[in-house]
Parts: sequence; structure tokens; C-alpha cells
Amino acid sequence: METRCTMRSSSAHNLKSGLSLWLILWLVLVKPCRVAACPSLCVCYPTPMTVSCQSQNLTLVPAGVPYDSQRVFLQNNRITELRADSFGFETQVLWLYGNNITWIEAGAFSNLRVLEELDLGDNPLLRRLEGGAFRGLEKLQSLHMHRCKLAALPHDLFHKLYSLQFLYLQENQLHFLQDDLFSDLVNLNHLFLHGNRIRALSENAFRGLVNLDRLLLHDNRIRQVNRRAFRDLGRVTILYLFNNSLAELPGQTMKDVQGIQFLRLNGNPWSCGCEARPLWEWFRKARISSSELMCTSPSPRRGQDLRFLRELDFALCPLPDPGSLAGTTTTTFSTKTRWWFSKNKPASSSKASYQKNTEMGKAFPFSGVKPQFLPKTPDESFSSKYELSDDEVALPKLDPEEYWANYGNEDASIRCFELECPPGYDNPAFPSSSPSLITPSLLNLLSFSIITLSLHFLFG
Repeated sequence: METRCTMRSSSAHNLKSGLSLWLILWLVLVKPCRVAACPSLCVCYPTPMTVSCQSQNLTLVPAGVPYDSQRVFLQNNRITELRADSFGFETQVLWLYGNNITWIEAGAFSNLRVLEELDLGDNPLLRRLEGGAFRGLEKLQSLHMHRCKLAALPHDLFHKLYSLQFLYLQENQLHFLQDDLFSDLVNLNHLFLHGNRIRALSENAFRGLVNLDRLLLHDNRIRQVNRRAFRDLGRVTILYLFNNSLAELPGQTMKDVQGIQFLRLNGNPWSCGCEARPLWEWFRKARISSSELMCTSPSPRRGQDLRFLRELDFALCPLPDPGSLAGTTTTTFSTKTRWWFSKNKPASSSKASYQKNTEMGKAFPFSGVKPQFLPKTPDESFSSKYELSDDEVALPKLDPEEYWANYGNEDASIRCFELECPPGYDNPAFPSSSPSLITPSLLNLLSFSIITLSLHFLFG
């Protein structure tokens, strides 16, 4: 019995010793440690192979990085240059942010054929890039170049980066975007350009970005957007243009972003005269989440939200010219608007006073007078999808008979200069609605009747 107990005690001791040995081996294998091939001042982790050399005051990319390293961390050092022979290894993730990089040689990353993420952000001395700086990175998916003081980007900088999905260029000093700069980035999903100094968006600035989902352009100095600048952005769902210098957007611009869901346009000096009508009409049809758009001009509309203006606010505006590539307007008024002008014009009116100009329709030219609500005609209707205010309800209503009595009888000073005249308006055969006019045919008929009656009395 005593022997059996001794054997059990010995077996238990051996089992504990074996478990302890396995625990020590496990800790040795799993615990991060230096390996024989790890560069000086770096720490290497074997699974997955990671080389961490961050915050070591390195001025060059260290030699001896294992070729099969999957991740290499070189951030927060003092590296100044990246040359074509700087990277003798193959990695998927490379972090170089927070260094003193001033120059990147063309082809510097060409050996990194399987690189998927490259972070060059927070390099404040990096002011320019060579055209072929990212040559060979055809599997790159994420590229960070934020806060680098870049003033311009070479036209071929992103050439053949077909796999790129995320591009971070915010908070640089970019003044413009070259045409077709992003044309090869057919799979780009996020583009961050906020916090730069961009002044205009040209027609081909975003050409090729057919899969872009998010475009951030806020905190720039954008004053002008070409009417076709967003023509390839049909899949964009988030667009930020707030805190720029935009006074207007062409009518076609927003129609091209058909999938938009979140739009921010606040912080711009919006002009809410006739030039705002295309954007206002787009908002009437769009079903999106949008910021406010506060008007800064004309003065009567200052502080109003452009989205909530009424159709009456644009009653005197010329209609858009559908054939104009620039999205401009032409002086084309409805017949009812011309008649309203003839009834309310100042005594010294002339054709010149109604010629097309940029201020037309921004404010009513007659003090205290607003256009009345006119009845529909057979040819055209006057949309009234807004609620009438108390002042408008109090205005005298137009008698339909008075309207038809004056239809087509506008003053000659504004008569049909490129306007929508009714059919036969200038044709002598077009019947006049004024009872005081006697046509030649009626005069001939009356003369013939008098002669016939005289002959009847004479020869009874």
C-alpha cells in the first residue's frame, strides 16, 4: 500500500514537471523577442513577421530587415530621403509617417510589389514628389500623404495604381488638381482633399473615379466648379464642400451625383438671386441629408436658407437655356410675366431696362409691388407649390376677363424680344381681343351693305 502511494506521488511530480516545461517553451515561442536577423535598434516579431523600428532617431531606412517581413514600422524617426535601393525587402504594410522626408526618388518603392498600405503622412518637409514615386505599387490599397505641405502633384503620380481604394491628401498646400490626375484610380473609394488651398474644380479633375463613394473637399478656397466636374461621380454618397468660397453651383453639377445621400454646403457665401435657381430646383427633387445654405446676397434674402426659397422668389428670373454648355440663362419670359411687366412698369420704361443682366430678378424693381398670382392659360401653367403669405393673400386678385382682355397686348417696348409669343402673335390674321379695333374686312362688309341698301331704295 505504501509503495503504491509512493508511485502515485512520483507520477504526479513528473506530470507537473512536464507541464512546467511546456509552459516555459510556450512562453519562449509566443513572447515577442529579437531574432538573429533583426536590425539594430529594432524589435522583431516572428508571427506575422513584423519589424518595429519606431522612435529610434533613425536617419536612414535600416539595413538587414528580413526579406519576408510582412509589416515594417519606421514612423517617428528622422529619415530624410527615400531612394530606389532603400527597401530590399518585400512587405505589405509600411509606415513612414512622422519623419523628415524631403525627397522621394522615382521608383523608390518599386521593389515593394505586394505593398498594400503606405503611410507617408506628417512629413512637413515633403513639398514635392517625383512623377514615378509610386511606380510598381499596383497592389497598393491605401496611401496616406496628409500634412506634408505638398503644393502640387505630378500628372502621372498615380499612374497604374489600379488597386488603390483610400487616398489621404488632406491638409497640404495644393492649389489645383491637374486634369486626369486620378484617371487610373478606377477602384478608389475614399478621397480626402480637405484643408488645402484649391480654388477651382475643372471638368476633368475627377475623371475616372467611377467607384468613388466619399469625396471631402471642405476647408479649401473653391470659388468655381465646372458644370461637368462631377460627371464620373455617379456613385458618390458623401460630398463635403463646406467652408469654401462658393457663391453658386451650375445646374448640371449636382445632377451628376445621382447617388448622393449626405451633402454639406454650409459656410459658403451663397448668392440667392437668379443664379441660385438651378441649385434650388435640384434641392426640390433631391431626397438627401443636407446642411443649411445661408444666403449672403441679395440683401433682402440675406440670412435665408436657399433650400427654402419659394418659386415666387424666382418669378422674374430668365429661364435656363437648355442649349447652353455653360449653364447660363437667356432672357425668356412667359406671356403672363410680360403682361405683368406692362401693367406694373414705371412710366419711363424702355426695352433697355429689361435687357439681360446679372441683377435681374434679384429684387423686385417696383417698391412695395409683388407679382400677383395669375390664372393658368391653355398653353402654360404658373406653378404655385408654395404657401401664400398673408401679404400675398391680401393682394387684389386678377379678374380672368381682364387678363384675357390684355392677353397679347403688351407694351411695344418689351414686345417679344426672344420671348415665348403665342402662335401667330405677329401675324395680322391673329385676332385681337380689344373691342375698340375694327379690322379692314369688317369695314368692307359694312360699305357693301350700305351700297346694297341704297340701290334697293332707289330702284325698289
